[in-house]
Amino acid sequence: MKMRILTILGMAVGFVAVSPESGHTAEVKLKAAAFLPGGVYVKYFKDWVKHTNKQCTGQFKISVVGPAAVKSMEQWNALKNGVIDLHYGPPNYYKGVMPVADVMILSKNETAEQRKNGAWKMMNEMHKKKMNAIYLTNILNGVKFYLYTNKPAVNKRFEGFRLRSVAIYDGFFKSLGAQPLRMAAPQVYTALERKTVDGYGWPLWGIKYFGWDKHTKYRHGPGFFSANVNIIANQDKYNGMSSAARKCMMDQAIWLESEWPSWRSTEAAKQTKPQDDAGIKYVDMGASFPKKAEDMYWADLLKADSAFINKIRPLLSK
Repeated sequence: MKMRILTILGMAVGFVAVSPESGHTAEVKLKAAAFLPGGVYVKYFKDWVKHTNKQCTGQFKISVVGPAAVKSMEQWNALKNGVIDLHYGPPNYYKGVMPVADVMILSKNETAEQRKNGAWKMMNEMHKKKMNAIYLTNILNGVKFYLYTNKPAVNKRFEGFRLRSVAIYDGFFKSLGAQPLRMAAPQVYTALERKTVDGYGWPLWGIKYFGWDKHTKYRHGPGFFSANVNIIANQDKYNGMSSAARKCMMDQAIWLESEWPSWRSTEAAKQTKPQDDAGIKYVDMGASFPKKAEDMYWADLLKADSAFINKIRPLLSK
């Protein structure tokens, strides 16, 4: 009897030692994959990881790999299947399983406001259902896209222009008379150099990082969309952590949202100057330019899931 009691007590002590709520668990190692190897578009994610690791010391620690370890277009699926624990990448990469994934690119308000008004909750529920993921937050909200070219438009049209494009603005470029072409970002420099493309769509940031400023003469705006890049966590891994660890991770997502507007403003000034120094001329295409791009994409999203889009759209306005 005495031996049986000791055995039961030993099992109980062992359970407490490994219970995720006991406060005595080992620091959880989390692997995150970022869609780009470096540059300004990854800088702020890595800054967040560094801050989060410090704030959540003893609970978990995040390490970051890039596309050399997990290919950019495969990272979202690796996250969904639990191969990696966190993913930092554009939501349009996983539109095949979540057609409304990148609706946030059309937002006019701050991410912190979206968390308060219910938009964040809607996106989180959709990620849980479609991606086996927790939607923590996004970075780059409010960083606008522009149309860059090496020759001038004619009457605000781009007839015959070959423009490097992605799915989110293929239709918009076609409506302007251009031919959209697909190629990876590292291929754009050579394409510009050889004049196999006449321009490209890209956000305000990062032109100099890729060297594209050497072959770019015009930036057409006002800017359209936002270059939102999501931070998501594998749902199973997240739920398996202690409540304190989950809270710490989400608290840092909320912290990021509070810091982001000032970070964005500071970085915008840094990114505009190199374009000015390179002689890239800004061309104001008028208010109808971004409106046309956004109206066309709202229409595409409505076709994909009208009930969801009609509900979330008012929550993304100012």
